Amino acid sequence: MFKTHFRLAELVLIAVAALSLLVAVAPARARPRDSLTATLTIHFPKGHPASNAPCDPDAFCGVGAVAGDGPATISILDETFDEVPGSQCLAVTRIERIDLLDGSGSLALESAGTFCRPGGSGNSHASNSSYGFPGRFDLRFTVVAADSSGIYAGAWGDGTETMDVDGGSGVWHLDGVVHR
Repeated sequence: MFKTHFRLAELVLIAVAALSLLVAVAPARARPRDSLTATLTIHFPKGHPASNAPCDPDAFCGVGAVAGDGPATISILDETFDEVPGSQCLAVTRIERIDLLDGSGSLALESAGTFCRPGGSGNSHASNSSYGFPGRFDLRFTVVAADSSGIYAGAWGDGTETMDVDGGSGVWHLDGVVHR
């Protein structure tokens, strides 16, 4: 009889330990990822063979990846530029969309900030076809939940967006918090 009680107590202890482990691990797996980190690149193919595939050739679109979610594109759907009095910088607003290439989701963003050119490069006398004119976009983005879909449906959050342009390419860096 002592052996039977010991065996039963041992089984109950193992079951409790296994259940405790499941309870501890389940929330960690079910917890949505809150961070958004992405790097995407656009090429301005005027005069060279660079490609932004799979983007539509007529879209202002870059290709890269969203950390943890995979390969993606980013498209500027609308953009405005306004002078900043007393500055060489421009005030910028954007509506953008990040689309995961596997089709699992789209994240809609509204961004606002500035575009500035270093030194006097904004006043360069280079021709209009020059690849010069380096510059940097410094923006804050907000997620637009109503326009996001798939794994980003109902998502909300914000963060920073920088885009460095120089020559025939531009590189986006997004870093923020997106709750889903």
